[in-house]
Amino acid sequence: MKNGKTFIFQILIERGDQNMRQFFCHWQRQAAHQPSLAYISKVETYDEIYIRGLHQHDQVTEISLVMDGSGQYFIRDSYFNVTQQDAVAINAGRLHSEGAILPSICIGIRTPNLIAGTTYPVFQFTATEFNTMTRIGQLAFELLQQEDIAAHQLASNLILTSLVPYFQEKAVTGKTMTTTTPFIVQRAKNYIDQHFHDAINITKVCQELAISHTYLDKQFQENMAIKPIKYLTSRRVGEAQRLLINQPDLSLTQVSLMVGITNVNYFQRIFKNFAGVSPQRFRTLLITA
Repeated sequence: MKNGKTFIFQILIERGDQNMRQFFCHWQRQAAHQPSLAYISKVETYDEIYIRGLHQHDQVTEISLVMDGSGQYFIRDSYFNVTQQDAVAINAGRLHSEGAILPSICIGIRTPNLIAGTTYPVFQFTATEFNTMTRIGQLAFELLQQEDIAAHQLASNLILTSLVPYFQEKAVTGKTMTTTTPFIVQRAKNYIDQHFHDAINITKVCQELAISHTYLDKQFQENMAIKPIKYLTSRRVGEAQRLLINQPDLSLTQVSLMVGITNVNYFQRIFKNFAGVSPQRFRTLLITA
């Protein structure tokens, strides 16, 4: 506590005496349109991991430095393989899911984008290049742990003047991403994105698009490697996770209704089946320091 106020809001995901930590930067440039550091989170191999649903950050672009393991990130309309020594850039407003979050340093920057919209979002680095980036990220992460606004300013400057230019120099050589999602799949996806807060189901989606359930299942699976019901569930769970993080005073019934599910018991069941933890457990993993 500092001057009667909590200076650092810290998310802790606890496992014994080990923690996944996220620290927010409390220094911003006077000109709101100029980029600044929003937060840095760090996941270690020993942290308790849950599945993150689909979500987006309207004003924050993220760079994730994958320190260990391999997996798949869903970004916009596609899955991307990621592995150790990869850096993943996700522009603000871009729908994404990290799935089972890998050991990584995730850096949130208040800026609309760091890469072009058509640039392939996963970048491979040599061990030396990657170690340079993680050392910068780790130093900034440690600075954010200090209850000192000057330390937060230094952390922001370190990321914006050292790590970001270094990353963007590499990003220029990135591959171009092409989107070939069929029109009917894109229409169904857009409808779910716009209406998952309502009490819709896949039957309703098919009725709106005048197509059969079987046809939509087949097209979704072939083009997005996921059934439409799983996509709808991921959108709802991802939004519920965001609400549980950002609005901790909401009851589970309120959260359930806000993501289009009228039965709170059913909401708790699909949340746990998807995320691997119940919404109650997810909430208790979040501690305001």
